[in-house]
Amino acid sequence: MFNYFKFATYQIFGFSSSIPKLYKIKKNPDKFTNTEIYNFLHKQAKNSLDLVNINLTIKGTENIPDKPVLFVCNHSSMLDSFILFASVNRPIGCVIADEPVWRSMPIVSSWAKLTKCVYINRKDNREGIKSINEAANNILNGQSMAVFPEGDLTWVKDPDAIISEFRNGALKIAYKAKCPIIPFVIKNSKNTYEGYQPIGKINSKDVEVEFLPPIYEHIENPKLKTIILGESIRKEMIESINKFNENN
Repeated sequence: MFNYFKFATYQIFGFSSSIPKLYKIKKNPDKFTNTEIYNFLHKQAKNSLDLVNINLTIKGTENIPDKPVLFVCNHSSMLDSFILFASVNRPIGCVIADEPVWRSMPIVSSWAKLTKCVYINRKDNREGIKSINEAANNILNGQSMAVFPEGDLTWVKDPDAIISEFRNGALKIAYKAKCPIIPFVIKNSKNTYEGYQPIGKINSKDVEVEFLPPIYEHIENPKLKTIILGESIRKEMIESINKFNENN
């Protein structure tokens, strides 16, 4: 549990020490760029993983176009959001499950708001559509977004799956924003965090992430069903993980 206590202590220290900066940003928001705001989360995530010796190898950054995109990520560890923010060096917001714990988390919720994260209600379709529109508008206004379309940890949904089935409605963000989709594949992260609770065991691991080539099919063919596109993306991501597993 030593890694967990180091990790948790660093979150308390890092986010608490960010309060003065939060105050400055809220007082004079026009003086801070999206990049300046995002850099705090990027560094916090990267330093947090380094602290517990979760070593990232990042591949495929050349596949990210120089425009706002929707990152589509698999989700097998409680630490995947840290892996995401540590790997992406441009401002991104994340689509987050609309649960009270995330909305009410001190300081963290303020940073989530500043980085244009969007809470999505998975039980109310009408509210869910509002969140999809909000995320799409963020992209149209120049902010990339990220989504974990499995909707939960892979092994919680399907213990036998490499990547569980997508909630394909999340892909509508890219349809509405008419932006490229970048599959973001996280490999070997499952055992970085043992458990499904706020307190768990963190294991030092080598993790590889890969940005796959951009997808434009939904832009070229807006009538393409999200279920077909989602399954195509999911299979491509699974192939990337299988290749990694064969070589390791």
